[in-house]
Amino acid sequence: MATINLFDRVLKILGRNYAEAFLRLAFPNQPLQLIGTQENVELSLPDHRIDFLHQVRWENQEYLLHFEFQLEHRRDVPRRVFVYSAELTEQFRKPVISLVLYLERREIPIPDEYTVKIGESVIHRFNYPVLKLWDYEAEIRSGQMPEFAPLLVMLAAEPKEDVLLKEKELILRESNPQKRADSLATAVMIASRYFDRDWLWQFFQEEVEQMRHSTFIEDWIEEGIQQGIQQGIQQGIQQGIQQGKQSLLLQQLKAKFGRLPASVEERIRAITSEQELDMLSLRVLTVNNLDEMGLDDRKSSLEAVNTK
Repeated sequence: MATINLFDRVLKILGRNYAEAFLRLAFPNQPLQLIGTQENVELSLPDHRIDFLHQVRWENQEYLLHFEFQLEHRRDVPRRVFVYSAELTEQFRKPVISLVLYLERREIPIPDEYTVKIGESVIHRFNYPVLKLWDYEAEIRSGQMPEFAPLLVMLAAEPKEDVLLKEKELILRESNPQKRADSLATAVMIASRYFDRDWLWQFFQEEVEQMRHSTFIEDWIEEGIQQGIQQGIQQGIQQGIQQGKQSLLLQQLKAKFGRLPASVEERIRAITSEQELDMLSLRVLTVNNLDEMGLDDRKSSLEAVNTK
């Protein structure tokens, strides 16, 4: 079945929601002004595309800013940054600033240049800034950089429960409901790399309803399903609300895994507990395949969690 790289998607949402925070992080001594953002920019070479291209201004000069997010370093990154910078410069006829942000802690040095050599002689050199977000762990934990709170558990030397608790506390301070929902969903997605998923569902149980409104979850849901939920709520009857949540869960699963077996659809239609439906919606964020949803089990997912 088809799958969606949710981890990649949530990082892009952070880049979109908090572009100005990344600007301050990358250029603390230059007061660059963010004046616009282009999304899903197609480049001139086939199969070359970047998710975001920010327009910034310093004094009277306008620049294009390209952030490249990397979970860990790959050997082709320097060449790719060089090629993208050249393509953007040619395509838009403006000076381009390219930089790479790394998320997963690494002790050995990270390359920050693309070179062409003859023997040991460097003929061409293209340098670019590298940001290692774990260098800012203390600032994030103290609340000075709350925008990066969903990444805290990844940046910590030891991802423990107290780190996740601090992360959630920082996220819940966000006053914008949409950004708070996105950050909570991002936190769950990232934390699933380090913590038992059943435990995570319990840890974030009170925030499940907020996560429903996350940008990347809403992108999965067709307009008709949204209308169905709204109608169910407007009717004010329990059955309508349950059906809306069942339909929402089915759409999430279909968007992530493609066509569903009839047995899975029947299993979901048979669930009447709103709490169980909420927990299954959260589970979609963390599983890698349909089997991990546990929908073929006779025991309900809620019972499975409570018995652990």
